[in-house]
Amino acid sequence: MSKLEGLASDAAVVWTADDKLTVGGSDFAVVEFGPAGDGSGPGPGSLHIYKSRDQVEAYLELVTAVPASRVVELGIKAGGSTALLAELVRPSKLVAVDLEPRPVDALESFLATRGFRDSVRPYYGVDQADRHRLTAIVEEEFGPDPLDLVIDDASHLRGPTRASFDVLFPRLHEGGLFVIEDWSWEHAIATKLVRALGPQRPPDLLQTFGTFMSPEALAPLRSGELLSDLVSELVVAKADGDATIGDVTVRPFFTEIRRGSQPAAGTGVAAAFPDAVPEHVLHVGPVDDDLGRQLARTGVRRLVVVSGEPPAARDDPAVATTHVGLDPSSAPPPEIARQLGATVFDLVIDGTRPDAARGRELASVLLPRVAPGGSYLLRGWPHLIAPRPAAERDVPRRRMPRLLLELILGVGEWDGTVEELRLGGEWLTVRPGAPELGVEGSDLSRLYHDHFDSLARP
Repeated sequence: MSKLEGLASDAAVVWTADDKLTVGGSDFAVVEFGPAGDGSGPGPGSLHIYKSRDQVEAYLELVTAVPASRVVELGIKAGGSTALLAELVRPSKLVAVDLEPRPVDALESFLATRGFRDSVRPYYGVDQADRHRLTAIVEEEFGPDPLDLVIDDASHLRGPTRASFDVLFPRLHEGGLFVIEDWSWEHAIATKLVRALGPQRPPDLLQTFGTFMSPEALAPLRSGELLSDLVSELVVAKADGDATIGDVTVRPFFTEIRRGSQPAAGTGVAAAFPDAVPEHVLHVGPVDDDLGRQLARTGVRRLVVVSGEPPAARDDPAVATTHVGLDPSSAPPPEIARQLGATVFDLVIDGTRPDAARGRELASVLLPRVAPGGSYLLRGWPHLIAPRPAAERDVPRRRMPRLLLELILGVGEWDGTVEELRLGGEWLTVRPGAPELGVEGSDLSRLYHDHFDSLARP
């Protein structure tokens, strides 16, 4: 049994089997699609949650970390996620909408027997792309009160998801959270297909998707429009100075967009290590006074600085500082790697504010220097975004530097290459998984070129 922070006092989570759990007296069954499950469910008597166990675990961590009283959920399906959300956080009001017009019997029974009828309000037959209907529902249910949390687990298509975002994101309070589930489903499926068929038999992805998607739902993919494009749009909008977009955090199953400029967990080093001390730190570039103070507050014990000039002497004798005399703005990255040797660090910081090409070159030698459980920070990431084109249609994905695209896809392919990516005010924070950087040269990169053009550059 695990008791998660933020749970209602009587909402302990108990896993009774790999695909079964109880929360607050309600039984839930985990139903996985794909190679690990056929979607048929483990049997009657439980509320069905159509996710893998890993997804459910990530969902539990997500929703119990957010103080949420006023919640909107897009996508009801079998009702399990709605019921789970109600049991976990006991919101004052939870509004759930779904395109399917027929009420979900299991959810309706849950609401009646568990006493959630007044606080959980399901709306059936509502298209998430219907901006007027969605606006009317939110105004009727919440009035002028701002929202705390929006979870979009509905169409998984860029157009409808964007429409819902445009309606609901402005309704969040400062610091409120908009969550896009399964933002990278196209890429994750491609990964599974390549693994199943082998690199010498690249699948026709659109034909494969056509086996379980209607022609209408498949049309955006045929035109090269992916749900992950929305992530690119939001990242580029933040880099362009949209003050309504706070931290953007990309995880394997969710992308989280916080409203407003206030970061969730501080900035820089504090955001990278909110609960631990990075004892061994590598900093590439001169250490300015502000960052020096941040490092001192974290309790760093050993600091390696790669810079043309030796770092200024500091008053803290507890920090053992080593200088590597290379100018990181011009030194060949392999030479930097050679000087560092095989040493790994809890925290690696690129403080050079590089351009897109140089940033990627440095990342290729710095990311492998991050110890398991460590983080990589890049300062000045908004400068990596290409300028807005003046004479052609703005395609945000094409303004993204290859480094960011590779890191985002490293998260989205669910293969452990990158565990988390957070874009704050000036800091990009990466929690690497496997040591390889991105997907350059991989079969998946070629597939995306051939089928979706998702890594194409102008």
